[in-house]
Amino acid sequence: MSRQKFIEEAQVVEKEQLNPTYFRIRLNAPRISRHAMAGQFINIRMTHFYDPLLPRPMSIFRRNGDEGWLEVLVRVVGRGSKALSQSEPGDRFTVLGPLGNGFSLPKKLPAVLIGGGTGIAPLVFLASELSKMDVPSMAVFGFRSQSEVCCVEEMRAFCQEVFVATDDGSYGFRGLIPDFFARIAEEKGIDEATLYVCGPVPMMSRIADFSRGKGYDVFLSVEAHMACGFGACVGCAVPRADGKGFVLACVDGPVFNAKEIRLGD
Repeated sequence: MSRQKFIEEAQVVEKEQLNPTYFRIRLNAPRISRHAMAGQFINIRMTHFYDPLLPRPMSIFRRNGDEGWLEVLVRVVGRGSKALSQSEPGDRFTVLGPLGNGFSLPKKLPAVLIGGGTGIAPLVFLASELSKMDVPSMAVFGFRSQSEVCCVEEMRAFCQEVFVATDDGSYGFRGLIPDFFARIAEEKGIDEATLYVCGPVPMMSRIADFSRGKGYDVFLSVEAHMACGFGACVGCAVPRADGKGFVLACVDGPVFNAKEIRLGD
């Protein structure tokens, strides 16, 4: 894993609204993009805005080290994400990264990438990297409704199979991702696999519970508010599975083996 960190004045070079909820923003950040690995994140300080004051942690969605750019996937939920979504080409932000530890290569195949909402962002990056190594993979993505579905075609370019669930059934399977994955695993006889999971805590917790005692290696990418990125603010503490204190998502994670942490506390 790359431990080098850089501060760059990154310029917005592209912005695309994928649907009413999600935006793709491309930043020119040559040093960070060159060293970034799937699962790592960046902190973006919006230099033109003082509210919110703290930088925003964002998973790296895609990157091209040769061309010197990286992308983030923005879902508008608050002031910070709204400000990012309103940025335009030419705007500049102070970006720190790459931060944290990324995904390990799978020891058990296939690789199954399970994401909910903005949790799909690091998994798109991971899927592109696994496809370069010809690692067999499938994706299981979940959204609230059809209006939020995105990145499916991109994933079909990287994965052998892509499955989508929506809470209201307006697209794909109707229901929650853990139930959907359990059904897929049974129908396809997936007895051994490496699961890479990112999304809401209840979703990740249920998948981790379902996987216990089965032939799965499970890695969880924790979505915590990692304000500083260095472990100084201790705002992203996650309980250890053995009950002996905490780990910090920003420096020990954000990717953890499911056996190492306890979610939902």
